[in-house]
Amino acid sequence: MMHKTCFALAAFLFSATAPSSAQLISAQDSDEPIDITGDTAEFQDNLAVWTGNVRVVQGPAILTSERLEAVLTDEGDFETITAIGSVRYSNGEEAITGERAVFDNAARTIVMTDDVIVTQGKQVMSAGKITYWVDTGKVLFTPEAGKRIRGLFFTKKDEEQS
Repeated sequence: MMHKTCFALAAFLFSATAPSSAQLISAQDSDEPIDITGDTAEFQDNLAVWTGNVRVVQGPAILTSERLEAVLTDEGDFETITAIGSVRYSNGEEAITGERAVFDNAARTIVMTDDVIVTQGKQVMSAGKITYWVDTGKVLFTPEAGKRIRGLFFTKKDEEQS
């Protein structure tokens, strides 16, 4: 369940090709355009920065944050992508929120931190940090200091009684 959600975030934050062909998808390729808006956008050398009410949309998938920074290689591939401030990803079926999300192409990971909440329908998990390994699909939920991971899951029996 959480693997699908984290893959959706990974699909947005990761692309092994030039930025124009990046994908914001849940489990399959999408040819839909990527629409990025913000109050300001700045481009210099290999850095692209959008700030203020940033919104990235591709089909039903939406990522919002206060700031989005993309560091590109000379070939145009993503080196790192960082979403900062009130980060929220949603695809209409599931959502992830936190304060910071970082894709690191060298490490092949996506890390979301600071009061992370993952929801899928009525199911909810919370943690201080989640780490997603792009190549293996492994997801690690890590608590904040002094806290524990929490998951709220409903069985089919619970849903039938509602």
